Amino acid sequence: MIRVSLFISSSKKYIKKGFAVLSPFLFLLLLFGANRLLRYLIYDDSDSYTRLAFHEMRTQQENIDVLFLGSSHCFRSVDVGVTDELFAANTFNAGSALQSWDGSYAILKEAAKKNDLKKVYVEMYYDIAGEVYWEREGLTSVYIISDYLSPSFNKARYLMEGSAPDYWIEGFFSPRRYWQKLFSRGHIAEVVATKRTEGYKNYEYWGDPETDSQYYTQKGYIANRESIENYDFSFEGDWEPIPDAVFSADDKKSVKRIIDYCEKHDIELAFFSVPMPYYNMVATGNYESYIEQVNNLLEESGVPYYDFNLCREEYFSYDCGLFMDEDHLNSAGAESFSQLFAELMLGQIEKEDLFYDSYEEKMQSIADRVYGVTYSVTETEADKCFTFETVQKGNVDCYASIYRMVSGTEDYEELRVLAPLDHISVPAGEQGKLRIDIFADAQGRELSNQIYIDY
Repeated sequence: MIRVSLFISSSKKYIKKGFAVLSPFLFLLLLFGANRLLRYLIYDDSDSYTRLAFHEMRTQQENIDVLFLGSSHCFRSVDVGVTDELFAANTFNAGSALQSWDGSYAILKEAAKKNDLKKVYVEMYYDIAGEVYWEREGLTSVYIISDYLSPSFNKARYLMEGSAPDYWIEGFFSPRRYWQKLFSRGHIAEVVATKRTEGYKNYEYWGDPETDSQYYTQKGYIANRESIENYDFSFEGDWEPIPDAVFSADDKKSVKRIIDYCEKHDIELAFFSVPMPYYNMVATGNYESYIEQVNNLLEESGVPYYDFNLCREEYFSYDCGLFMDEDHLNSAGAESFSQLFAELMLGQIEKEDLFYDSYEEKMQSIADRVYGVTYSVTETEADKCFTFETVQKGNVDCYASIYRMVSGTEDYEELRVLAPLDHISVPAGEQGKLRIDIFADAQGRELSNQIYIDY
């Protein structure tokens, strides 16, 4: 009887110890399960291109030989159909919106788990630079990467270094971001219905190449057929120049990690910037500062940097019809750029032939003209006033006729004809569209720009 009591006592003691050891794992398992369930119920990612891209990256039947990393300038500019053919390899575009270099490093490590990467090309866009990662508040650009990284130390490091502790719960437990939707039956029913479709379950591409202007093609590349006509470039607000210290300490650390990782794993590495419209270059004013700072950042490592904003026009025309907006290439521009990029990397074009030696030399080569406008808006009880500044190279004359779309029609009425472009007013609270025709001559014969502004 005593032995039975001792056995029972001993068993209880071991059960308690076993439970104490297993309870953290059970808790994590329950938390992981709850996270998956709630994410399924309330998180609608049916239109997420990163969901499609990460799935494709993990399920590639062929080894990924060439990996592209970067921001929207990457996923809109590198047409993998073109680069596959010219590199004679499996290329993959792992760009994402506002992807900073800590995100690029995390994706690099994710891709390298199942692929023997031969070449990695990292896109550099100046407007991404300068973040202090723990001071980030809008974390969408982080979450669209972290949500699809596999559970790993790499994912934990990315979230914990890329966001302040106050955001870690939302980072690791994604349903927390959409907590208010948990009690919306309509939202849950809609999300679940979407996720039960064959298209969602089979990771079908979104967008129709035949009818839609924008669509997901394959392996991370998003095509857009929209194009700019008649230098219809405008921007509300002041266009900020490149800071003297554009890269933060966090940026530099992340870039160095990418360089060190590729060196350690014998991966060929280069950094690049994609072509932007002359409007962007002229409005920035001091783009040469960015080129210099990138070169200084990479100088010690010896890793090359190729800035395609220095291309000679016989290789890339910079025609406004190759762009979808003031920043990004459209599908025609992406096809042209991707071919040019591959030819340079494969040694079919010499760097000295392709690029001007300096930004100053490049700017001297482009035409003196108006490339677009910036504007500010002030509103009183009576009216809304638009104040314009032309973005132009050289001391050129310009005369503007301004029109307002007539409500309920496609017609325009004149507000001002062939006058200096300074300001114009419309009634306060009115919604509509302005059309600004800019001419290079006072007679209105040489149309330079036709710019549309919604208000």
